[in-house]
Amino acid sequence: MADSSTHHTQKETLRELAPYLGQMKPFAGLLGVGVVLNLIALASSVGLIALSGWFLSASALAGLTVATAQSFNFFLPSAGVRFFALARTGGRYGERVSSHEGTLRLLSALRKRVYLTIEPLSPTALMRYGSGDLMTRLTADIDALDNLYLRVLTPSIVALFAIIGCGVVIGVFAPMIGVFAAIALLLSGVFGPWLAWKLGHAHSARWHTLNGQLRTRLIERLASLPELLLYGRWQSETERLTTAQQHRDDKERQLARLWGGSQLISQTLLGLTMTITLALAAWLASEQRLDPTLIALMGLTVLASFEAIAMLPQAWQNLGRIQRAAHRLNDLSAQVPSIVYPEEDRAVPADASLVINNLHVVFDDGTYALEDVTLSLAAGEHFALLGPSGGGKTTLLNTLVRFIEPAQGQLKLGGVALDDLSEPTLRRAFAVAPQDVHLFVATYRENLLIAAPHSSDAEMIELLQALGLGEWLESQPQGLDSYPDEGGTSLSGGQLRRFGIARALLSQAPVVLLDEPTEGLDTATETRVLNEIERRCKNRTLVLITHHLNGLGRFDRIGILDEGRLLEVGAPQTLLTDSGSRYAALNRQIVL
Repeated sequence: MADSSTHHTQKETLRELAPYLGQMKPFAGLLGVGVVLNLIALASSVGLIALSGWFLSASALAGLTVATAQSFNFFLPSAGVRFFALARTGGRYGERVSSHEGTLRLLSALRKRVYLTIEPLSPTALMRYGSGDLMTRLTADIDALDNLYLRVLTPSIVALFAIIGCGVVIGVFAPMIGVFAAIALLLSGVFGPWLAWKLGHAHSARWHTLNGQLRTRLIERLASLPELLLYGRWQSETERLTTAQQHRDDKERQLARLWGGSQLISQTLLGLTMTITLALAAWLASEQRLDPTLIALMGLTVLASFEAIAMLPQAWQNLGRIQRAAHRLNDLSAQVPSIVYPEEDRAVPADASLVINNLHVVFDDGTYALEDVTLSLAAGEHFALLGPSGGGKTTLLNTLVRFIEPAQGQLKLGGVALDDLSEPTLRRAFAVAPQDVHLFVATYRENLLIAAPHSSDAEMIELLQALGLGEWLESQPQGLDSYPDEGGTSLSGGQLRRFGIARALLSQAPVVLLDEPTEGLDTATETRVLNEIERRCKNRTLVLITHHLNGLGRFDRIGILDEGRLLEVGAPQTLLTDSGSRYAALNRQIVL
């Protein structure tokens, strides 16, 4: 049963890591040079220590008589010592440069690969992960794969050659001792790492899971720091983070103890190997079949070769966290985009009309977000959608821009089904100002140019002034060249919302979708903003979501959406005169 479980774990490990082993091919040259230079550095280290040991022994024996002292050539071995010292330093430096360069390029390619995996996913699909979790996968998980190349594969290859080299060097003088040393080092190089992996891979994988959860929680809590401080919850969150860190550190200590045990075993095997090697060499020297000066050479060759084996147990012990990181990235890569766009448009929209027919959107738990919604908007029509929070208004907008795939129904733009449009065409058709406006860490100019790359400064300034942001812009030290704080926190909620409206209105898209654009604004500013929206959206189709009744008389039609159902649609004046209208009832409540 244990053997079957181990075999299953090994197969699982290989399956998880296989995609990342394949990613090495474009960088095989740099990584291969790193392995070669590592071998040169190790060979130089072995040569330096072995030759130094022989040199000391030979010098001591040569000094026993005047004749041997005069005949002893110390120039050649001393030159060899200097050569190996320089070669070791140069090889180690070159290995660090080439292997790290190759690995960093490889990790960069992996990050690009993971990003390209995420990019086709809709925002709705990404929400199941959360920003903190995605950030952890893009950083910590990919960084963990660094160990696969630098601390597992390369050292293992070098260790194999070191074992062979040790056997050859000793075998030149005493084949029997060379074979023994190679076999003993091979057993140490296999048994130690295998035992470390066997005992530690589960703990290592658990450590990586705990570390990922801690990083994710920390990122998300820091993002909500102001709210946590305002409501006095930061201290309790700090305690939870500290507890999570303690759990992770407990697992770290377990791994440290296991590594200490594996090191004890490895060092014990090294001691036994050296003892037996020296004993065999001494016996051969006593039989006059071996030069006594080679005894130290053989022992020190084993010791120097063991340098390549010493760190393998820790590297293989950490294979569990590498595998866990690979599993999390593979899980992300396995996500199939829930929304697929054609490569090219199957048809061209005739105009900016919108048709929503029998639309149903279902949450993961089976409840309906939208149910049997049917609505037609003529090109250039201005439509306001009212309803309480949670009624499905934002879901409808997200469905129109294909952030959400409906369970049933049809959506058309200019007579063409939205799923017949390529993504670039669809994105050019809609200008959107969501409730939560995000500002990038770039100048205000660059944030506005996202929507309209060819807009001039004069156009941007004119629009900001029209939306009541003129004084705010003048207060910025460098105007449009100023930078917002991260996420736009340097703007008030109303300023940030109007900045998002400006970004949408700058776009020349034929359809404009605005989600609660006047939320948080006073009546005068709200009227000013609505006037500018109306002016800028002339001859463009406009869908504006709101739960405010102010200024709705200017719209061609309004609709009321509640609990996922479109309850009524009509011209504002027509609905006001209808005693049974929900819109009329809302206006009567305000009057009362």
